[in-house]
Amino acid sequence: MMNLSIGLMSGTSMDGVDAALLSLSDDESSIIDLGHVSLDYAFESKLLFKAAEYSFKQAEGSIERASINFQQDLKTYLNDLTLCAAKSTKELLAFLNINKPFISLEDVIQHSTNLHIQCVQLLLAQTNYSRDQIAVIGYHGQTVYHKPEQRMSITLASPQYMADQLNIDVVHDFRREDVLAGGQGAPFAPLYHFALAKRDHKFPIGIINCGGIANVTIIPDNNLTHVHAFDTGPGNGLIDLLVRRHTHGKESMDRNGIYGSVGIVHDDVLQALHNTAVIKNGQNYLKASPPKSLDIADMQLIPEVLALNLNDACATLEAFTAMTIVDGLQLLPPEVTIPNHWVVCGGGWKNPVIKRAFDAELSKLLGKNIILQTADDIGWNSVAMEAQIFAYLAIESLRGKPLSLPNTTGVPRPMTGGTHYKKSFT
Repeated sequence: MMNLSIGLMSGTSMDGVDAALLSLSDDESSIIDLGHVSLDYAFESKLLFKAAEYSFKQAEGSIERASINFQQDLKTYLNDLTLCAAKSTKELLAFLNINKPFISLEDVIQHSTNLHIQCVQLLLAQTNYSRDQIAVIGYHGQTVYHKPEQRMSITLASPQYMADQLNIDVVHDFRREDVLAGGQGAPFAPLYHFALAKRDHKFPIGIINCGGIANVTIIPDNNLTHVHAFDTGPGNGLIDLLVRRHTHGKESMDRNGIYGSVGIVHDDVLQALHNTAVIKNGQNYLKASPPKSLDIADMQLIPEVLALNLNDACATLEAFTAMTIVDGLQLLPPEVTIPNHWVVCGGGWKNPVIKRAFDAELSKLLGKNIILQTADDIGWNSVAMEAQIFAYLAIESLRGKPLSLPNTTGVPRPMTGGTHYKKSFT
C-alpha cells in the first residue's frame, strides 16, 4: 500500500517554508518524490520570527515569560539596527492586519501557522492532489529554542489549527520524546537518509546537510544501527548573521558567495573562531565527541571577525564552516570508517565558496579518490530534502517506528516520537 504524506520545514535561517509530497510504500522499498514548493518569507515575517527567537532566548525557554515579555522584546529587537533594518511595531501591525495596539506572541505563532497552511495549499494546487488523498502532514514548525540539556525544544506552531483548517491529520513535536529521554533532539535527518540509501543501494555513503547548522550522516551498510550522525557546527548561520549586520538587514546571506569569493581568509581569525565561536554549556562544542547537537544561539560572531571587512569576514567564515565539517569527522569513534562517497544537500551548498573549501579540506583528509556529489546528482531532491524528511518521519511516527537512535541523537534507545493531531471531520 502507498501512503501520501506532506512534509513542512522552515529552517533556522528563517528564509521561508518548504513543503514536499512523498509517496511511501509500507515496506519502504518505494519512496517517490511527487512535488515540492517553497514559500519565501516577507521581510516582516522574518523579523517577527527572529524577534520570537530572541524573546525565548531571553526567557530561557519559558513560554509564559516569553509571552508576557514579547511586546518589550519585540521593541528591543527592532531597535537593534545592527540586526535588522528599522521597522516599527505600527508597520508590523499593519502587515499582520491586526486591529489592536500591540503584537502578541500568539499572533506570531498564528502568522507562522498560516504561512505553513498556505504552503500546503500551494503544493496541493501544483500537484493536483486533493486533501482527502493525503494521509498526514509532518509539521516541524519554526524552531525558536533548542536546549536539550534543559529537556527543551520549542517551535512556533499551532498543529491542531492546521489539522482543522486543512482537514488533514498532522504530526508535530517530533523532537519532544527524544529530548525528554536525554537525547539531543537532533539531527533528525539520518533515518530518511538511510531510507534513501537503502532504496538506491548506496553503501557506504556520507551525507552532509548544510543549512543554518551543518550535520553529517555516516551510513556504512544496510544495518540501521550502524548509522552515525551529529551536528558538526555552523553551516551558513554565522555568515547570514554577519551579512544581516553589515547590511542592516537589507541582505540576509552571502548569495552565491559574492562577498566571500573576493575576500581573503585570515588564519588568525580562523583560529579564534575555532577557539571561541561555538560554545555550548561553557565548553568548546567543536572539540566534543558525537553524538551532539547545536542550537543557532550556541554560535556567535566573535569580535575578531566583526573587525574584518565584509568580504574577508565572509571568506573566513566560509572556510570555518568547511573546516569544522571535516574536523568533525575526525571525532567519530575509531570503529567508524569515513566513506569516500559524499553527498551534499541543503541551502549552504548554493554558496560555491563553502563547497570549494569543503572539497579541498576533505581531499586533505581522505586523498584525491573522493566522490563528491550533490543530492541532485544521485537522483535525490536537494531543494525538497528537508521537507521530505518530515513527510517520511510523520508516516514513521504513525507506525510507531523509531525516529532517532543512540548513534544519531545520543538517546538511550531507539525512540519514536511526534504527537498526532486528528482532523475534525472524517
